[in-house]
Amino acid sequence: MSRSSATMLEEIIRQAGEDWLIDTCVPPDAAIPRLQQTLEQLQATAGARLGNLAPEFSEQALLQEYRRNPAGVRAFLQVLGGRRSPEMLLMAWRIIHQGMELKSIELTYRRQATFNATVVLESPDGTEDAPYRSNNIHDFALFRHIGILEIDTNPVFEGFYPLHI
Repeated sequence: MSRSSATMLEEIIRQAGEDWLIDTCVPPDAAIPRLQQTLEQLQATAGARLGNLAPEFSEQALLQEYRRNPAGVRAFLQVLGGRRSPEMLLMAWRIIHQGMELKSIELTYRRQATFNATVVLESPDGTEDAPYRSNNIHDFALFRHIGILEIDTNPVFEGFYPLHI
């Protein structure tokens, strides 16, 4: 990790107003290396899943995307800071930045026994993506970023948005 890359990621976080990602970490100077490690895991997951179509999760790529879509990167940063699985982080990124839509969500939960989430995304052209799966209960927090609405009384989950707390 170079000092300039740590500074770049910190700058994106602070510009996005998500200072808590750094300031609540103990010690605070451990936040950036931890987030960089998460981004590296996410990059490996994206590469394994999408091959040469994988988005780039370098700090430079995040900075470019932040300049283009600050609200989307802010939403992504909010979920990047938790204990999320790389698979579900990739799902969130694809909804935010690649226009994927939620086709189906299946959740199974049994108290102190089981948590399973399966999400299928669909591209705007109708191509279905392979399911995103998680048994990490912390991934459930991702769903609070998804918009809910009805179209002609039919349920719709739409988009992925930053929380305004």
